Amino acid sequence: MLAHCQPDYPLAPTPCDDWCLATQRAGCEEDYPERCVSNCEDDLRFVRPRCEAQWLSLSECYLQAPAEEFLCVRERSRPGPICVRERVELAACGSREAGSCVASCLRQAQECGRPRRDCEFECLFNTPGCSQPAIALYECRLASPVDCVRPGEPDPREPEDIPCHAEALTLLDCADFPARRAAGAGL
Repeated sequence: MLAHCQPDYPLAPTPCDDWCLATQRAGCEEDYPERCVSNCEDDLRFVRPRCEAQWLSLSECYLQAPAEEFLCVRERSRPGPICVRERVELAACGSREAGSCVASCLRQAQECGRPRRDCEFECLFNTPGCSQPAIALYECRLASPVDCVRPGEPDPREPEDIPCHAEALTLLDCADFPARRAAGAGL
C-alpha cells in the first residue's frame, strides 16, 4: 500500500508558484495551477528585470488579500477591486499608456459596480501610433467624474455632454475608426 498518492514535489516554490497560489482563489472552472505557472514563467520574461519589483509587490498584495476578493471572469480567477495601486504601478512600468488605461479601467469598474472586468487584459491591446491620444483619453477619464454608461447602450446625452468625448473621437480618428459610428455607440 502506498503511503501517498504522489511523492513530495522536489523543487522549492518559485515566484510564479506564489503568483498562482495568490491569484487562483475563486475556484473557477478554467483555473489550472500548472498552466498558470507555465504562463507566468513565459510572461515573466517580459517583466524582468525592469518591472520585477512591481510584479513582486503586486504578488505580495494578492497573497495578503482574502480569497473572497477574487472573482470568476470568463471562467478564470481574477482579482476584484483590490491592490489597485500595485496593479497600476506594474502596468505603468510597462508603459505610460498601459498604466493610465489600467487606472481608468479599474476606477470605472470599481465605481460603476462592474468589478468583473479584466482591466489588465483590456489594456494590453493598443493601437500602434496612437499612444498620445490614448493617454489623453485615459487621463481625461481620470480627471472627470466616472461615466457609467456602458459602450453600446443608448446614450440620451448630447455628444458635448459626454465626458472625454473629444478625446475619444481623437483616438478613434487616429485608429482610422469611423467616428460617426462610434458617436452613436456610447463611447
